Amino acid sequence: MTAVDGPAPSPQETWDALFSEFYLRAYADEEADADAGAQAQRAARMAACPDGGDLLDVPCGYGRHAVPLARAGYRVTGVDRSPTLLDEARRRAGDPGPELVEADYRELPFADHTFDAALNLFTSLGFHGDEEDVKALAEIGRVLRPSGRLVIETMHRDLAVRGFREQDWRLLGEGRLLLEQRTFDAAAGIAQTTQTLIDKDGGRDSRTFSVRLYTATELVAMLQRAGFDDVRCYGDLDGGAFGADTRLVIVARR
Repeated sequence: MTAVDGPAPSPQETWDALFSEFYLRAYADEEADADAGAQAQRAARMAACPDGGDLLDVPCGYGRHAVPLARAGYRVTGVDRSPTLLDEARRRAGDPGPELVEADYRELPFADHTFDAALNLFTSLGFHGDEEDVKALAEIGRVLRPSGRLVIETMHRDLAVRGFREQDWRLLGEGRLLLEQRTFDAAAGIAQTTQTLIDKDGGRDSRTFSVRLYTATELVAMLQRAGFDDVRCYGDLDGGAFGADTRLVIVARR
């Protein structure tokens, strides 16, 4: 795959700064997570994970999907690089809860063939660019059992182009606002976003990051390079048809 000259995804230190208390303040509210459990169970079914099976959620963040999947009876392992988000996941987990592991998904600390299925949800690729994302996909594949499936749910380039907005606002809990300001380089497939949290007293805190948005064609080719086959594209977690105006769900078999 030939790289396109121009913008690139943000360096690791940018992601470490984003996936912190800032991220929790922007995303970890009950309303945003109201449907996460149902979405996670639909993803697990698409992954053909058996009841009570060994399920990898990577990256798991603050447990948006891992916690309800553990409550549903799966043996869930959640992996994330951020200790702050993992601490929040542990706070939410209760019993039974997922096993939570601090690690980068490009170097997973598990033996080969450990899991029945794996989930990568909520646009959790594109942080590191094509080659490093192939490495992450190959690592996920390595820890899957033979014929195990990976389900990816993500934004994709075509939808980003169709629905591009330079800025919008979202009302959060406790009177906070989240302002998002965006640019998109369609040739490089790089979206740059500045998120600004505005407290009710007027205080502001901002983070800027750039992420690679892939086409379905690019992601299918990357998965094949990473050792997956029988790669199929859908438009939702119920197996609906994929199109330029849907999100992208990929089911890939190891």
